[in-house]
Amino acid sequence: MNEDNTNRTNPLTRRTAIKYGGALAGTGLLAGCTGQSQEEPSSESTPTNKSGDGSDESEESTDAEESTEEPTYTAELSPVGEVTLEEPPTNVFAHFPWFADMATALDRGESVNSVWWDGTASTLEYFTAGLDDVEIAWRDRTGAYGFEKEQLYELDSDLHLVDPAWVTTQDNWAREDIDEIAENVGPWLGNYYSSFHQSPPDKWADGYEYHRLWDVFEQVGNLYGERTRYEQLRAVHDDLLDTIEAGLPPEDERPTAAYLSISTDLSAIYVIRLNAPGYFNAHTRPLGAVDAFGGEEWDGAFKQVDMEAVLEADPDAILSLWTVTDAVDFEELRRNLDDDPVGRELAAVQNDRVTVQGTRWQGPLMNLFQLEMTAKQLYSDQFGAWPTYENGDTYPEFTEEEQLFDHQRVADIITGDD
Repeated sequence: MNEDNTNRTNPLTRRTAIKYGGALAGTGLLAGCTGQSQEEPSSESTPTNKSGDGSDESEESTDAEESTEEPTYTAELSPVGEVTLEEPPTNVFAHFPWFADMATALDRGESVNSVWWDGTASTLEYFTAGLDDVEIAWRDRTGAYGFEKEQLYELDSDLHLVDPAWVTTQDNWAREDIDEIAENVGPWLGNYYSSFHQSPPDKWADGYEYHRLWDVFEQVGNLYGERTRYEQLRAVHDDLLDTIEAGLPPEDERPTAAYLSISTDLSAIYVIRLNAPGYFNAHTRPLGAVDAFGGEEWDGAFKQVDMEAVLEADPDAILSLWTVTDAVDFEELRRNLDDDPVGRELAAVQNDRVTVQGTRWQGPLMNLFQLEMTAKQLYSDQFGAWPTYENGDTYPEFTEEEQLFDHQRVADIITGDD
């Protein structure tokens, strides 16, 4: 970055090749976020990596009349609208984990220059340890939560995979800062509030739309020029959902479950909705278990409770968040539940149905594995048993018959050996 920061005020930068769909309104650069409604992208969208070849021109056309348009890479996502790049990004700011997961799935992990929380890499490594030659190329590029404008200038990214509506809720960020970075550095693309269908900030609410995880992945794939990889992975995901749906027992035979974040020492317990809309629940909602706290109402993504409240709900199974990460020591957590005078009364504790989970911050790779994991944890008779977990374990090496999706197929798609 130039120390004099002259790029900040010079509109004729190399970033002017980045195009936003629709006319610019006022001084804002972000189309689709002030009253423009965007349709949710379909999984059947036409590939957007395209080039004109002048095939409809007559043979007599001169070279000057023939198209010389280069391939473009286009995505469309609320609240930004349409973003077009002249070439796939090679330097990408991906603050939240699901975007780093997407880049890895597309074999573009080396493009990621920054991700919040170092546990992101170790969690994805847990799930993908059995995928031959799949690496977490950005594992040493993790940092702190939040970011400053100066940091984005220094990183000089081609693309910022962050929802600008969310960015404006952070300290020292306003709409004009969003526009400045989009013009002088690189565009934004993200949809944070689809994570659990939270209301966006008032200034962004008009026209804001919610998108599903795999539809967000589609748009990221378009910008990377990786439409084929996206479609191949989407087919694996859709087949997995079909397998799960076909194997689920009748609703009246399904277990009750609680999706909890419990600290190792039991001092903090948070309930998370099991079947809520949004990609935070993209691995639990399709399984259709009965939410033990389904009758509770609260604002936000979670609610703090005590052990007595958990006992009152008394779920058949407890899905314990963060327990395959470094954030929670699962073995010690289980011992503490056994030793706790209330915790030991829980049916899930007595029946050894307190099970590990990863993180809600899932991209497509984590989603595939967490769907398989949770299906086995909740419905072992239908999908096979989930093994006992010990600290430091990696994802179990299921046989091909035990796998609910083809793990080797996923590895081959990522590495290009398909």
